[in-house]
Amino acid sequence: MLMRFKLIMYSCLILGSGQLVYAAENSSLTQRTVAATGHAEVKIPQTIATMTFVISKNDDQAKDAQLMVRQKANNLLDKIKAAHPLSVHTSDVSVAPVMSYKDGVSKVTGYSASYSVEVTTKISEAGKMIDLAIANNVENINSPRFSASNDERAKAQLEAIRLATLRAKLQANTSLSALGLKETGVKQITVTPFNYSPHEPRAMLMRTSAENSPQPTMIEAGDDTISADVNIVVGY
Repeated sequence: MLMRFKLIMYSCLILGSGQLVYAAENSSLTQRTVAATGHAEVKIPQTIATMTFVISKNDDQAKDAQLMVRQKANNLLDKIKAAHPLSVHTSDVSVAPVMSYKDGVSKVTGYSASYSVEVTTKISEAGKMIDLAIANNVENINSPRFSASNDERAKAQLEAIRLATLRAKLQANTSLSALGLKETGVKQITVTPFNYSPHEPRAMLMRTSAENSPQPTMIEAGDDTISADVNIVVGY
């Protein structure tokens, strides 16, 4: 898959005036250095969606509430697996009493059972997966999480480091050239990678069954931003 890159770069240069003056006055100095920092950001499209589907039921008896949830959950899992998501696993199972409070006295009025399943799929299939879940007794869909794949993020991280390094070296060499000096070699490199997604995409959720909705739920993803800062120290 081709990645589209949007690049944002800046850099800063540290060339101490005291350092230069000392070098001019002391010709026996064996090592003089200049430090520069380059920054780069690479934006890559989000291609993976992770969602949590929840089925819950209430009943007077805990075993009956759990039985209803189990039956619906088993059916949901069969339907989800048949749709071939990237991954699916149970994330939570719970049974708890439902309490009422009156005049400072608590009383058990029933039981609530729930089952949660986490599903990861391609964003292009996420809308269909949401519709499938709603059509199979899912009452709650937690906010979907979107991201690029691990491979895409790893490639973007290397690209950000490469660009930040080139930017830092360019700034150092440009400054030295302006002073009539020449680089003698890189003495030190410090790499600081970052990963973040500044804009959360939104899913347009429509609680309608497949037969009443000719189009699947629309999912509009955003970008992941991968960045890096690289500090280099070069001799001259």
